[in-house]
Amino acid sequence: MAAKAAGAFIGRRLGPINEPMAGGVEIGAVMIPRPGRAAGPDRGVSCQSPAAAARARRVTLLVLAMAMMGLTDLGLTLTYMSSVGMLEANPIARAMIEVGGARQLVIYKLFTIALSGGILYILRRHRAAEVCAWLSCAGLLLLSAHWANYNAALASASVDLGVLATDARWVHLAE
Repeated sequence: MAAKAAGAFIGRRLGPINEPMAGGVEIGAVMIPRPGRAAGPDRGVSCQSPAAAARARRVTLLVLAMAMMGLTDLGLTLTYMSSVGMLEANPIARAMIEVGGARQLVIYKLFTIALSGGILYILRRHRAAEVCAWLSCAGLLLLSAHWANYNAALASASVDLGVLATDARWVHLAE
């Protein structure tokens, strides 16, 4: 008798309990998936597996690392451009500098960092996003190694910077 009264109370409070074909239990407007069944937008509440949660954490950390390395690249570029000048190997960045100077370069870099990081963050639960995040971090690590070599080479350079300044890739911000 008490179980029947409790069932009636639950039925009035949460709505009817149905067994849908999607593999879960529907209570009113809430769908609770059965254990072992995939949950999705049409299958009820989102139940994230431990592997997917770990992937999302890894991708989030990789996106943060990418943003830090991208901002470091921007800072070093601006430092060298505003002091002795530098060879800019990236043709798009070089075009941005020619169009609008340092301001345009900053806008371009921040936009690309935010866009790529945002896309990877939105897709962070997918395997492809993790692969892309790892590849992007590897590329940015190579860029960091390039900066380390550039700093070492410039510090010990016996080459006149005036000779390098004749290269079309040479950029320098006028004061």
